[in-house]
Amino acid sequence: MFKRILLFFVLLCFFSCKETVFNSGLENRVTAVIDFSPELYDQKIDFTSDDQVENCGNSDVFYVDEIADGSIDNKIFKLTLDARDFFKSENNCNQYDWYTTTNEEVDHELQIIAFVEEIQENMYVAGSQYLYLDNYPTNAMLATYKLKKNADEYDNNGLGIDYYGFNAEMDIQDLDFATGTVSGTFSATLYRATAVSDPSNYMGVDGVDADLFNPGIADFIEDIELVDSIRIENGVFQRITLINNSSY
Repeated sequence: MFKRILLFFVLLCFFSCKETVFNSGLENRVTAVIDFSPELYDQKIDFTSDDQVENCGNSDVFYVDEIADGSIDNKIFKLTLDARDFFKSENNCNQYDWYTTTNEEVDHELQIIAFVEEIQENMYVAGSQYLYLDNYPTNAMLATYKLKKNADEYDNNGLGIDYYGFNAEMDIQDLDFATGTVSGTFSATLYRATAVSDPSNYMGVDGVDADLFNPGIADFIEDIELVDSIRIENGVFQRITLINNSSY
């Protein structure tokens, strides 16, 4: 009887201490929901990064770069999640026209950038519009999303529509330089940066007079009530390609 009890506790300890593997998405892909009108329920588009098969390029990559700031004992690392979704049907560049799916003509891509001081296997990073404010994450992240073409094949005269945002978070799991893979989740709130000549052709674009947000050219929001926003929700990347350009 004593041996059985002892065996039970040994097995319990073994399975409790066993490493948990991240399994929460589509293998080797990035998935998310793009909500073009967070206050409504019917203006969402699914995002699934294109599959890398045969001659198709890699559409979902996570980069780790090291940034030199001039000091010897201080390091800053730039983490970049890049993903694009240009093909539907079989979701790759070879079989995209086998049949018609929902939002067949949509071409879009996203990027999440985070800055950290050290690299760990599991990390949580969050950013906000604040440079410094108690109880809020500081501005350590930048999220970008580009709608190159919508479901009705409108492309804003070839410009597409860009969105930027500092309010983002990324929960990184199983970052493994040995296997060259990484998993995790992410979300972000972004604001429209590109002028649109005919707003009625696009979901979530309310008017030509909306304030634009483009931090790259120091065009910041003056009135939050007059800006078009979108949400990247339910973002998951599962064992996608990890490229290490750092000293780790």
